[in-house]
Amino acid sequence: MKACIREKVWIGMFLLVLCGSQLCWLFAGREESAGQENRTKAPKPVFSFASIEEYPAMYEAYYNDRLPWRDELIRLNSALEYYVFQSSSNRNVVRGRDGWLFYNSDADDNPVEGYKGMQLFTEEELLRIADNLTVTQALLAERGTEFVLFIAPNKERIYAEKMPSYYGVPAEVYRTGQLVEYLRENTEIRVVYPYEELLAARETYPWQLYYRLDTHWNYIGGYIGSCVLADELGIPMPALDRLTVTETEPTICDLADMLNLRDALNTDRDYVISGYDKYHLTTDRHDLTGSYVYHCEGGDDRKLFMLRDSFADAMDDFLASQFRSSCMVHYSSYSHQLAMQEEPDIFVYETVERRVGELLDFRMEL
Repeated sequence: MKACIREKVWIGMFLLVLCGSQLCWLFAGREESAGQENRTKAPKPVFSFASIEEYPAMYEAYYNDRLPWRDELIRLNSALEYYVFQSSSNRNVVRGRDGWLFYNSDADDNPVEGYKGMQLFTEEELLRIADNLTVTQALLAERGTEFVLFIAPNKERIYAEKMPSYYGVPAEVYRTGQLVEYLRENTEIRVVYPYEELLAARETYPWQLYYRLDTHWNYIGGYIGSCVLADELGIPMPALDRLTVTETEPTICDLADMLNLRDALNTDRDYVISGYDKYHLTTDRHDLTGSYVYHCEGGDDRKLFMLRDSFADAMDDFLASQFRSSCMVHYSSYSHQLAMQEEPDIFVYETVERRVGELLDFRMEL
């Protein structure tokens, strides 16, 4: 029955596309929609015998970009898949329970396979990462710099009950768990993985820790992670129940965007946390894919350097407020030379769980 309904819907959409140009003429030459995609449309190819083999594919790309109501049809398809067929129109987005969405991309170590305990590290890979980090730690120690590895847990493991039932419970043996255990048992690397602390916070506090429609943790989750990292660095931060948490309007929802359903789905909540001592925090630079640079008048005397990804965006103010000087550099702008130029007292390698595979190739050598 479900398959029959799906076929009828697609037949209707196909007829709409076939009649699109005539309908556009009837409605006074309706213009193409501007679209939601951040890319340049394929240009109309010029036929030549030299490019005869590529011409059909080039023309198909040109035509597909200019279908009447293309963007509207994409949104319609996404809405039908989501509301009618209870599924996702994007293979990188998993439709979970109670309106939760989850990320599933091979480009990021496939978080769902990680949830199921697949793609485990081999013994050789664990040894390689341990060696990379040990060499990095030793090099930094020669310069008087502390080294800490910080891993933000994937959303799937913290909100496992929101995953589709057919994925089952999260695997007990999984990629990140392997790595954390191996490093703690076989090296002197300081590893911070606030998995248990986040699970405990879920039981303690009434607020969400991750966005329902986004891949990231929110400011509540970011604060919990910041507290665990600060504690490792010898800096106590106040518990959430001693601070003021204010609910605000929804903000980011990258998974809903991937389904072209931001406006329809985005009722997610966000939070602002206040009441902790910021020690007169000032922001000198805030470049999303570059550097975040901060100073405090009364923070810890040590200088913090962080190699970061997007999960640090919910941590930066909390951590920066605790140090006299902080520099947090996005991985796309990072270099070992840049880190050394900053002459930090503390070097934190911050990454989300789904990117731990990149540690196979991270080795500081100057």
